[in-house]
Amino acid sequence: MKLSKYLNWLDSEEFDYYSDTIKFADHNQPGHTFVKNVRLPQLDFIKKITTQPRADGKDLENVYTYGRHPMLDVWADKTFPELKYKQTLVQLQRPGDKVDPHVDTLHGQIRSWIEKEPELGNIEHSMENPNPNFKARRYFIGVEDHVAGQMFKLNNVEWIWKKGDTISLNVWRGVHNTFNASNVDRYIIKITGLEK
Repeated sequence: MKLSKYLNWLDSEEFDYYSDTIKFADHNQPGHTFVKNVRLPQLDFIKKITTQPRADGKDLENVYTYGRHPMLDVWADKTFPELKYKQTLVQLQRPGDKVDPHVDTLHGQIRSWIEKEPELGNIEHSMENPNPNFKARRYFIGVEDHVAGQMFKLNNVEWIWKKGDTISLNVWRGVHNTFNASNVDRYIIKITGLEK
């Protein structure tokens, strides 16, 4: 299907993000790969900007708080020059918060990419048959060292990170879920973009 039709499928009333995406996971593939360890913005700055509750009105059991800021975008541009059209945000998962297993669709990001490059809407792509030339990337970056109880699984493999560790999600085949069973807030930077 065309990428524009893919967005229509995601927008349809019958589509359920959590139940409809996990069937596309492939546990025979790695859920992520290590990219590099990076120097991070100041923790106080990250905490200060991370104040917006997830508020789409759906999946209310899957909660987190996020933050965005132009200075965070500047940092991402310098740190990850291989990506264009980046969306950079911080996700805060408080103790007791969880996100259920799912495979990412990149719905919002793809919509904005098509606005910037309308010809992208005509490429062939679907969850069933991802286009290998559609090089969408999603990076997760640990803001502080992993704390016991902060669970982040990708294709059933738990990610244990150090501050600054950056992984690349297997976007179309990596099922992932999180749960914060610690008593410490967990911050992750998430960057989504297209490989140049």
